[in-house]
Amino acid sequence: MKSLPRLCGVVLATLVCASYSPVTTPAGASQSGPFPPQLPTPAEMAQLQAQLEVTLARVRTAQNQLDAIVRQYETAEHRLTEVHEQITQTDNQQKALEAELRAAKAAINRRASSIYRSEGVGLINVVLSAKTYRQFLTAYRLVQSVARRDSENLGRVSTLKAETERLRTEQEAQRQAEQGALAELGKQQKHVKSALQAVGREYDLVRAELEKRKSGFAFPVKAPYSYTDSWGAPRMEGTSYYHRHEGTDIFALAGTPVVSVVDGVIEKLGTASLGGIKLWVRSPGDRWSYYYAHLSGYAAGITNGTHVKKGQVLGFVGNTGNARGTPPHLHFETHVPAGPAVNPYPILRKGDPIAK
Repeated sequence: MKSLPRLCGVVLATLVCASYSPVTTPAGASQSGPFPPQLPTPAEMAQLQAQLEVTLARVRTAQNQLDAIVRQYETAEHRLTEVHEQITQTDNQQKALEAELRAAKAAINRRASSIYRSEGVGLINVVLSAKTYRQFLTAYRLVQSVARRDSENLGRVSTLKAETERLRTEQEAQRQAEQGALAELGKQQKHVKSALQAVGREYDLVRAELEKRKSGFAFPVKAPYSYTDSWGAPRMEGTSYYHRHEGTDIFALAGTPVVSVVDGVIEKLGTASLGGIKLWVRSPGDRWSYYYAHLSGYAAGITNGTHVKKGQVLGFVGNTGNARGTPPHLHFETHVPAGPAVNPYPILRKGDPIAK
């Protein structure tokens, strides 16, 4: 029992597959009665499965279309992220250029102010007042250097203005691209919503038809779930609680709703060392009884003597009792009128709305 938590990931990974695929019947597993009277005959079951296949094919088609739309949605969302990054980079470049442009303009302003204060005239006087050729050459080079810096500053201002204008144009194009991506994302969102609604309606129709034709027997756990035929398997070997398994363990996510398989009455609600939080549902008409164990808790209003309808939520999947430390599951038993438990696996297979 202690090694079971390591299986949790594997068990949960199979749950989604179980929603659309059958659980393989082990060799030698029972496929015949007794069955509760709510279930159809084998011939009726075969006809129902044929009809179900047609409807499920439509569901799968809608699901495939939805998958394609989701992929398109993800592509549009990725493009939107790229556009945001491009705009951020352009904003940063533009801010840096504007700072450099302000610095270049300040340098030119300072130079113009200096010239206005006759610094330029002073330099010319230095050249003209040179008494030797060396003094003249030195002064001339100084004038050339000042003129060159002035020219470079003017040229840099012109370049920065042109680059800033280019970035503004590029940024505008990027913003338009962003708006286009947003518009595309909006369309994809509408498509996804529409497809989800279509799939949901289709699935609801399948379930409604299935429940109607199965004469009132509901599967005890909401999908997704996974289960196998473990009837008669040894349990708690080496302890005073050793016994043979008299039910089916239906694995599902913790907190998954557990529902009544038939219209019935709640009995023997409470806790037990093995079953943990548990309850029984008895069908007044045919006197069959159904045992639910290892629940995490009860639904509101569920008490002893409560009359419940088929499909009504009774509680939630857990791992209480001797299931503590194992993956969450419902231990489910079926009992004939005033008699022992019978293998619930064939009954569950007949009542499973998503098994082929």
